[in-house]
Amino acid sequence: MTPTPQARDLVGRTALVTGANAGIGYWCAEQLAARGARVLLGCRSTERAGVAERSIRERVEGADVGILSLDLGSLTSVATAAASVDEPLHGVICNAGVKAADPDDRTADEHDLMIGTNALGHFALLAQLLPSLAPDARVVAVGSIAHRFARIDPGTIDAAWTGASLRQYGRSKAAVMALAFELDRRWRGTARSALCAHPGYAVDPLTPIRDGLAPVRPIARRLASLTRGLVQGKDAGAAPIVHAATSPDATGGDYWGPGGLLEFRGAPRRVRASDEVRSRSTGAALWTAAEQLTGVRFDV
Repeated sequence: MTPTPQARDLVGRTALVTGANAGIGYWCAEQLAARGARVLLGCRSTERAGVAERSIRERVEGADVGILSLDLGSLTSVATAAASVDEPLHGVICNAGVKAADPDDRTADEHDLMIGTNALGHFALLAQLLPSLAPDARVVAVGSIAHRFARIDPGTIDAAWTGASLRQYGRSKAAVMALAFELDRRWRGTARSALCAHPGYAVDPLTPIRDGLAPVRPIARRLASLTRGLVQGKDAGAAPIVHAATSPDATGGDYWGPGGLLEFRGAPRRVRASDEVRSRSTGAALWTAAEQLTGVRFDV
């Protein structure tokens, strides 16, 4: 799924990928760099970002990669990071996220950890990156199959929760998707666009080896090979997201994912997002709630 070095169609374009030091974010960054884009790795740990940067440079001749120190769980860090961007951004992939947490886990600003990081942090980042976005910028929010099982109440989006962590994760992904679809509606009539994509069921044991990133024991790789017909590696999982971020046939308001059974694996195709995340009323109410919770105005 990784584009060949000859497909350098993104020369002169710059993309920011949050959470690019590992997993889906890393593979988005490597694939974009392979196509000639300048890529900013937006990461909480600059040390881990450095490992990812070196890996990309080893794999992609002439890669143009930079590091942006960014902790989406801290609104102060978000503001500092956005202010430090001094070049036009043609794309932003909102990938970073907390996948599991306890109900009492909080961000630096005392928001729920998953909602605060996965949704509110990206909202505040995009709002403050607005002056740096190119006239034809494209924003991609990385969603999840889990969003379909989530319910969003904008008035209580940051409230205490109980039950399974996976359910709260799905709620946080539903929130960032709803905000992306709302952003696209507000950008209608301009050359800017926002859309969503998801990686399917992507696992480390089926992912090509990159030194320093997600080590997997050989036995785990051998066992995982038996599941290749059902799931895929994270390099393949990045493909729908990169497609959404770069392809001429991907347009504002789209939702892309793997085209195979249950959307677990396969080539990128348009897939269905829930009615709730596409709801105009939910999107507008969630936008207002996000502005209130972050203290950041997003005027578009």
